[in-house]
Formats: sequence, structure tokens, C-alpha cells
Amino acid sequence: MCAPPGSYLPMTSPPGVVVLVHPLFHFCDSTYYNTIKTKMEMRLFMLRSTLLSLWLALLLIAGNAFAQERIIKGKVTGADGAGIPGATIREKGRSGGALTNANGEFSFKASNPDAVLVFSTVGYLSREINASADNFNIILQEDRKRLDEIVVTAMGIRKEAKRLGYSVQEVKGADLIKARDPNAINSLAGKVAGLTVGANPEMLGRPDIVLRGSKDLLFVVDGIPINSDTWNINPDDIESYTVLKGANAAALYGFRGINGAIVITTKRGTKDGKGWQIDVNSSTLFEKGFLALPQIQEEYGRGTNFKYSYGDQLYDNSQRLPEWGPRFEGQPVKQYDSPWDPATRIRTATPWTARGKDNFNRFMETGIINSNNISLSTATDRADIRISMSNMNQKGMNPNTKLHTYALALNAGYNITDKFRIEASANINKQYSPNIPDVNYGPNSYVYMFQVYGSADYNIDDLKDIYKGPQGVPGLIPYAQEYGRENSAWFIAKKWLRSHDKTDINGYVKASYKFNDAFNLSLRSQITTWNQVRTEQVPAGTNLNTYTPWYYFGWYGDYREDRRNLFENNTDLTLTYNKKVSKFNISGLAGASMRSFSYNSLWGTTKALALPNVYVLANSKDPYASYTWASKMQVYSGFYSFDITYDRFLTLSHTGRVDHVSTLAPGYNTFYYPSVSLSSVISDYVDLPKFISLLKIRGSYANVKGALTAPTVSSAYTQITGKSTNSLLGYGTDLYSSYDGPTYANQMAYGFTSYYNNTPSVSYSSVISNATLKPFSVSSYEAGADIRLFKNRLGIDFTYFTSLNGPQIFPLGVAPSTGYDAHNVNAITTRKKGFEIALNTSPLRNPKGLNWDININYATYKETLQHIYGDEQSVQLNNHVYHQGDRIDAIYDAGFVRDGSGNIIYSGGLPLRAPSDIGNRVLLGYANPDFTFGIGNRFSYKSFSFSFQIDGRIGGKIYDEVYHDGMNGGTALASASGDFGTARFADWQSTNNGTVAPTGHYVAPGVKIISGTPQYANGKITNMKDLQFAPNDVATTVQNFISSGIGNVPEYWMVDRSFAKLREVTISYSLPSKLLGHGRFTKPPPSPS
Repeated sequence: MCAPPGSYLPMTSPPGVVVLVHPLFHFCDSTYYNTIKTKMEMRLFMLRSTLLSLWLALLLIAGNAFAQERIIKGKVTGADGAGIPGATIREKGRSGGALTNANGEFSFKASNPDAVLVFSTVGYLSREINASADNFNIILQEDRKRLDEIVVTAMGIRKEAKRLGYSVQEVKGADLIKARDPNAINSLAGKVAGLTVGANPEMLGRPDIVLRGSKDLLFVVDGIPINSDTWNINPDDIESYTVLKGANAAALYGFRGINGAIVITTKRGTKDGKGWQIDVNSSTLFEKGFLALPQIQEEYGRGTNFKYSYGDQLYDNSQRLPEWGPRFEGQPVKQYDSPWDPATRIRTATPWTARGKDNFNRFMETGIINSNNISLSTATDRADIRISMSNMNQKGMNPNTKLHTYALALNAGYNITDKFRIEASANINKQYSPNIPDVNYGPNSYVYMFQVYGSADYNIDDLKDIYKGPQGVPGLIPYAQEYGRENSAWFIAKKWLRSHDKTDINGYVKASYKFNDAFNLSLRSQITTWNQVRTEQVPAGTNLNTYTPWYYFGWYGDYREDRRNLFENNTDLTLTYNKKVSKFNISGLAGASMRSFSYNSLWGTTKALALPNVYVLANSKDPYASYTWASKMQVYSGFYSFDITYDRFLTLSHTGRVDHVSTLAPGYNTFYYPSVSLSSVISDYVDLPKFISLLKIRGSYANVKGALTAPTVSSAYTQITGKSTNSLLGYGTDLYSSYDGPTYANQMAYGFTSYYNNTPSVSYSSVISNATLKPFSVSSYEAGADIRLFKNRLGIDFTYFTSLNGPQIFPLGVAPSTGYDAHNVNAITTRKKGFEIALNTSPLRNPKGLNWDININYATYKETLQHIYGDEQSVQLNNHVYHQGDRIDAIYDAGFVRDGSGNIIYSGGLPLRAPSDIGNRVLLGYANPDFTFGIGNRFSYKSFSFSFQIDGRIGGKIYDEVYHDGMNGGTALASASGDFGTARFADWQSTNNGTVAPTGHYVAPGVKIISGTPQYANGKITNMKDLQFAPNDVATTVQNFISSGIGNVPEYWMVDRSFAKLREVTISYSLPSKLLGHGRFTKPPPSPS
């Protein structure tokens, strides 16, 4: 008998990792028996009889086959009668086949008259014809499936894509789990025009998601908005992603969808007549290395002006030195592990060598991410259910870091009668990590330790025993290479721990009643809730640098907790209508919803630990500090929508929504906003050239309003700012959680903000409230076209959009004499313009040969300041004065001073820096890119497939702080290479092995002033004619030129943000179905092309 076939387990991979799909199966074993005769004659007789019988059977089969073979000739045409070249003719159930010629004609040999012939080609529906038919002039109908594609829109409504009057773009979930990312949203990078996704460097931090230049998108799962940091969305449960671009597409969701929405549709049980379906997915991926790291020099060690000597104390914390020390030449230098005599308290110098080359890469480890998912699903005429369980275990590349994630998802529905249906969904996600690395600038950051202020004068492997002590004797404080600036990386990894524990739950119940074919009523209630606890254990003996007293919080140790809880309920009642009346197709909905929101948080910290390494708030040496914050909000809404399609000609869509919010004053807290769109598929009613498969035009308008909510929230201490900033600790970055709640920015209240000499202090709001404050407004316009050519082999989707963002709610500055900083007004209106292109093409399509599909996305936009407030012509934003018409992404800061020919002016060998006050800052560039792009390629040949994606951005500027700090500290490779490297070596040689002060050898190209004094306005010299210049000939040391010269000029550190990235590569092979036997284990279906 046959053993049951095995299961199929597709393996997935992150970007850049090659994956081979492999099955696990058992071959079918057979049992058989033979009658054994004892006599030789009987054996010979049986053998001869068997051979003769087989021979006769083969002759009969062959003769019958030749007798039944039939030569078939004919022609394959389209509905217009034109021949279709390259169409495939094959016999069903058999391999091999034939192709039509340039005129669509063919000749094919069928095995027998009962054979079924299959005629197929790209862009047409396949046809099956019996070989005994009389007529083989085969007419194929155009495949309208892709033209009539159904997409999920706002409120979970499914619509024909070609009837939409606004821009949406869909991505199948199956396409994203082939190259798996632990965060589902990260995988959308480069796949949607106008959408950019940047991974957050902080583990479990929300990705930097930008759509058409706007952040803070709404996430919707199965038609319901959820509060998500995107880490609680399981990729294995996702059927598809639909990106609703801007307010036009997301108007029904209200002000939460003002910047657009990512609508996620999850998988459900499907009816296939085979009972329960079990899907198993397991993947293991390895992480090694980084896309980019600061390049560091390993020629010079720590010190300043080529001098360095570790003190004669056992632990020397007297110095905080950068890497401007002696060159590694083996000369004797007192170092942290040099022999130390306790009696004389004198340290003996040891050879100065680069013994710690490549410290960072030797410290980091290979990361491992193991993901497993199993799902069970089924459906009958009355019920459907799907259960999915996942877990991910991640070992980080940073030593002693790990993450465990568990997810459970349930979707179920039951038709109580033909008219009454109930549904329920629940998703539970649990994340836990005992230690999350700090990736930002600070005393516990590995990049800070190794790549900014690291040095090759020590070997990181020598510090694994963190309490070994300078003489090899265990000590009470950690063993480190220098106590003035750095902690030992191994000490941080093992003892300075930052834990994370979060539970997300969201789900809904829904009941719907179908009155008739036209009307359906549904009631749905949903909850989203999450609670999160983060702790930080700072061990005794930690060097906290200059941020807090090293001898106090660091010496005794410290501990803090950050607890946050959110609960949200959305309940809606919706009546839908769908009916065809004469030549009109009419669909619509009307409903009401209620949103209840609450949030609370607590942030507590010790003031040094009374008992070392006992991490509870009660173990505070001084009275501990704690801060709490809570918020609540109610939103009541009414909404409607209708779509009217007249015959094949035109579709008109209109939505409206009324919100009543608790965040504005009465009289201004109820507001209405509409949207309208038109679309027409011209190719449905106009005879166009044959190469045009579809031509659609569309246009839309939307207005959305909202008031005083923030997408994210930080700790109870810093409350809400809506963007990342340094935490109150002075180092690291405060974590921002998903929120979508009230800001209370228009409330005048007292708040406990800090402690002074262990005494609580309060402060009053510095912004004057406004009882007549109106909601902010965004008006968006969009026009586009969708063109598909050559029987859908080439598709181009073009969208132009423009929006007026404002008047916004803005704190406009007031005179300091008022005692306030600003007052809230409706001010600041900006205009955004841009366009997007999505191109899809299939240069090669051959069902039995090579196929090649290409997807290209392109997007660009600009945003300018249109109006400020009243008659105001300028406003101060981002530490600069902006005028009407200015781009709001302009970067202004201090720049170099130049003469009339553009030469940098120097004084004493150092560049002159323009005054840094707001009025004298100069334009250094623009932050936003000129355009973004994504290019995806997929090749397939029979069962093999290969795909890769490249995406990136061109243009834009950014201040490179890591490069600045590395150069300032003398660690960056550029500080010891090129002209700097030549001069630095000469500077070193002038010190007589570090015994005398260096002589400068770097002369920067430019000019110096030999007569006159410059005067400035707007960052430029105004009295240029009064000045006389000569070529700069003043030499200075490289350290002085960088640290005291260009290090103080932001213009020097502005870099181009352009990049192109090979984001993912996948290779797969699908084994033939016949190898999996005839049981119920099957290979997964191919992904849509």
C-alpha cells in the first residue's frame, strides 16, 4: 500500500538571500507477490509466456496508437478575425505541443480522436476542443480578467479597479513572503509608486513610511482601522495590500486617513471541496554584516595632538580623548592594560600597536531569524474558518540580543440563514525581548563605541571578561579600555539591558442581514488594545559620559520603567445598496460610527540605586521620580457613499462624512467633508487601434478635516511631539508608539515636568489656547490615466496630484512680553504637487518557455508655502525664516563665507563661517528627493523562477552627523587619507614621536583676507568691494582644521541622499505535481504575475 504523500514547505528569505523552494515527500511503496515454483521447467515456461504476452501487448498498443493518430490543421484568430501568432496548441494531459505561425495557422498531431486540444496565448481566454471536431478555425476571446480586476477600497468595499476615479495600487501578500522581512510593511519598499518605506534603526520601532511626502498613514485590516506600529501584522496571514493614495482614496475613513491608507485583507477559509487545508511555512535566514558602515582609520590611536598616556591610577577617568593620538609604530606608550605597580603606583609603557583592527566586525555575531507558521482553513456552504499560528525567534547580530514573537489569528463566518450572517475575527500578537540594543548616539551604542570614537589600540576580545581588572584580578567596576568616554562593549552587552514586552489584541464581531438583492444591513464592533512595558537596567560602574554625573547614577547604577496602555473601540452600523436600474448600475452605503479612545502611561526612574544591581523603583538612593499621562477622546460620525455607472460610459462616485470630535471647542467640533470622482473607460465605447487593450481616464476631488490629534506618543515625561527627539536621559532616542489620540495642545493647564533638588516642579502652558479654533483642512485634486497596450503586454498608469494642506492648526509666535511663546491659530497653508507613473510590461511571454515581467514605479513631488496668516509674508519654521513660495523642505544653516568668485575665505588657516543667527543662514539644499523609483524583474522558465528588485531615490540632502562626529574625533578614514592623510602624517613626523607640539602642514585651497573687515547679511558678505584677497597659504594641523574649522560649518557635512539598492533576490523551483502523488498534499499555486 502507498504511504501518504508529504507536505510542501516553501522557504522564504530576506533581501539578498537566495532561496530554493523544497518539498518533503515520501515515495509510494508497493507490495507485491509472486507464486514460486519449485521446478526449473515451470520457471522457464512462465518466463517465456510472460515475455511473449508483453511483446504481443506492445504490438497491439502501438498499432492501435498509429491507427488513431490524427493530423489536425487550422487557424487561431481573435474576435476580429486576425490571426494570432505564437499561440500554443497542446494535448491535454500530455507534454509537447505546437505554435501557430505568423498568420495564426497550425498543424498538430493528435494521439487519438478523443483527445482534448487546448488552445492558449497571453491576453486571451484558453479554449478546449475535442480532436474529433470538424472545424478547427479557433476563435479566442480577449481575457478581460486583468482589466476587470477587483480591489479593496475604503471601508473594505470591493470595486472594479477600472471604475475607480482615484489612484490605488495593490500588492499580493504572496509576493512579499518570498523575500521575508520580520516587519510586513518593510516589504512594500519600492513596490508602490509614491510610497517609500525606511526601516527604523530601533528594534520594533515603527518604520518611516512616507506616501506622497506625507507620513502617518492609516492601517486598515479587513475594513477596520487599527492602531498599529506595523510589527503586530503577521505576513503569513495577509492576502493582499491595497495602498489608497491620499485623501481622495481614503476620505471615508475621516481625518485618520487624511494622508492615505494601507488596507490589508487577511486570508479566510475557502471552499474547494477538499475539507480542511493545512498550510505550513517555515524559514530560516541569517544576517551578517551591514549595508553600510562608517569607514574608520586604523593608523592612529586615541589621544590629542599625537599625545596619549594612560594615567598612573588603577582606573584612569581623567581623559575623554578622541582618536588624534600617536601613530601606531610600536613605540612605548602607557595603556589601560600596561603593567601597574600597586606599591609605586607607576604604570610601565608597552608597545603602541593596532592590535584591535576590525574590532566592530569581530564583536558582532551572525544573526538568525527563524519563522514558522501553520494555518488550518476550511469552508462549507454555510461556514468558513481559518486559524493561523506563528512564531518568530530572532537572535540579533549584537551579542546577547534576541526577540521572540508569537501570533494567533482567527477568522470565522457562519450563515445562520440565507439572509443572516455573523463573522468574527481575533488577532493576538506577543513580543518579548530581554535586551534591545541602543542604535543611537550615546554611551551604550555600539556604533558610537566602535565607529565614531573607537580606536585600534585595544583588542575587543581582551575585554570579554568584563570584571577582570587591569592586573587580571576581578574588580568591582567593569574593565574598559578608557574610562573617560567609553564603556566596554562586552559590559554593555551583558549588563546594560533594555527589555521590551508588548501584547497587541485586535478583533471584531459583525452581524449582517440581507433584506434582498439590493439592500444589506451590517452592525460591527471592533477593539484595538495594546499594553507595553520597557525597562532599562544601568549597572553599577557604568560611564554615563557627560549626560549625568559619572560618579553618581553611573557609579551606583540606575533603573527605569516605561509603561503604556491603549484601548480603542470602533462600532459602526452600515446599510449598503446595489442594484441595476435600466442602464445605470447603482451602489452605495450610509452609516454611522462611534469611536472611543483611551490611553495612559507611566514613566518612572530611580535616582541611583541604593543597592547595586537590584532593579526596582523602590531601590532608589534618592527619591525616585515618576510621571503619568492619560488621555481620552470620542468621535461620532455619519457617512455615506454612492457610485453610479451609466452603461459602459461613465462612473460617478461621491462620499461624505460628518465628524463630531471632543478635541475642539463646542461650535467648532462638528464638521463635514466630501469627495467626488469621475472615471471613464474610453476603450469600452470607442473603437481604438487594435494595439490599445484599455484606455481609462479619471479625476477626483476630496476635502478632509481634522483636529488636534497625534499619530504617535512618547513617554509620560515628554508626552506628545509627534516626532522623535532625544529622551530626557540625554542620550538615545525616546520610543514613539502608535497613538492616533488627542494632543491637548489647545488646553491651558499645569503639568509636573521635572524635579529640582529632588523637589517636584510644575509649569504652565506656554501656548495660549483659542476657543474659536477651527479644524485643519486638506483639499486634494487628482487626475490620471490607465493605458494598456498590446493585449495587456504593456500597462502604464499615470497620476497627477495637487493638494492644499491648510489652514493648519499652528502655534504662531507672540511677543515675549506676554509671558507666552505662541498662541494657537488656523494658519500655514502649503501646496503639494507631483505625479506618479506605474509601468508593467511582459517583454517575453511563452507558456512553455521563457517569461519576463517588469514592474517600474516612479514618483516625484514638491511642497511650497502658499499662505501664512493674515497679511504675514514670512514665518519662522525649523530655525529659519520662510517666505511665501519657498519650498518647505529647504535646509538652512550656517555656511562657508565666499568671495565674489565662490572661493572659500580663510583666516588663520581656518575657514570663515557665516553668522549662525536665523537671518544669516544660507540655503544648503532640499531634503526631499527629486524622484523615487523601483524596478522589479521576474524571469520564469517552466518550474524555475528568478526575480530581483532595485529601488532608490535620486536627489535630496541630509546632514551626515555620523561622518561629522567621526571626522571630528579623528576616527573617520577620510581624516587619514588623501590630502588630509598626507598632511596628518607630516604633522605626526613633526612631533618627534609625540614629544613636542605638532607643526601644521595642511593648507586649504581658497583665499584669505589681507585688507578690510567683512560685513554680513543673509549669510553673505555685503562689502565685498572693500576687501582685498590673496591665495590662502596658512598651514594648520589636520586636527585643528577639522575640529576647529570645518567641524563648525554645517555646509561641509551636507551629503547627497541619492542611492540605488538591490533590495531582494529570490530563486525558486516548483516540483511537478505528479511527484507529490495523488493525495491531498499539493504544491502551492503560482503567484500572480
